Amino acid sequence: MYTLGIETSCDETSVAIVNKRRVLSCETVSSLNFHKKYGGIIPEIASRKHLKFIGKVTQSSLKKAKIELRKIKLVSVTQGPGLIGSLLVGVSFAKALAFSLGVPLLGVNHLFAHLFSPFLNRKKFNFPFIGLVASGGHTEIYRVSDFDRIEVLGKTKDDAAGEVLDKVGRFYGLRYPAGPEIDKLFQEELVDKNLFRLKKKEDLSFSFSGIKTRAIYIYQELSKAKKIKALDKKIILSSLQYTVINSLINNLTKALIENKINTGVCGGGVVANSYFRKVVSQIAKKRGVKIFLPEINYCQDNAASVAGIGEYLYQKGYKSSYQLTPFLK
Repeated sequence: MYTLGIETSCDETSVAIVNKRRVLSCETVSSLNFHKKYGGIIPEIASRKHLKFIGKVTQSSLKKAKIELRKIKLVSVTQGPGLIGSLLVGVSFAKALAFSLGVPLLGVNHLFAHLFSPFLNRKKFNFPFIGLVASGGHTEIYRVSDFDRIEVLGKTKDDAAGEVLDKVGRFYGLRYPAGPEIDKLFQEELVDKNLFRLKKKEDLSFSFSGIKTRAIYIYQELSKAKKIKALDKKIILSSLQYTVINSLINNLTKALIENKINTGVCGGGVVANSYFRKVVSQIAKKRGVKIFLPEINYCQDNAASVAGIGEYLYQKGYKSSYQLTPFLK
């Protein structure tokens, strides 16, 4: 069954064709370059670019997959969470497309799509598993018994992991998004483990606002004294990344142990971080657990994951009505 997926929750306009979890095409255009000078995503710009690109990206995805539009049997679309204007473009386009083709429509949660992304182009699922989504807007841990039975075990109380790296990096003069830039300059041997410390918690929640504020204060104090150097920046930002990444992995490990589950699944933009992938691999080997990561191309918001989870849920009997509306939670 050919499923067409649509993702427009933030700045990526993405359309994919998936069949039995095999990705035939995933075409994505980002409006990121239009936002960089502002240091963050401007919702109005994002939604206007979605309107401009969505038709072209759909045609490009169909052409790459070598599929005629009439062969599409399901349209799956990100319903949320995300920017309301951006979501409206995707949902409206999906409804019109599904109606014109006379095929079912299904709205999906794009955070859950991130958890599906490691299973693209793979044959088997491993239920139950502990899921971690870490991105610029969300940091959450789940117990997943199936993709329609997902329980939140913990989430950030303030900033998301990627958000902290982006905001602090921008303060230190890195271009937006700063997370990938910090990853490039990261040197583990420069890490000062005492520079940033997170309070130990009994639960599986996260809180990054304290270390974000500390990183900014350090910069302000060094700048005031005119003592900040390139090496100082590397030490501070390497230490920040070390603390954020290890917080994610510690909670993932804790959730696996507490729930007596030996499978973990990670998704979201932060999962593309090279240090994250290195440490996760080490933890999996050390503890004898399986931890699935998506291909780098599917870490960011993408329509292949949306199409994949949509296809899966539709086969379990789920579909949406044409009254489908975006949600923001």
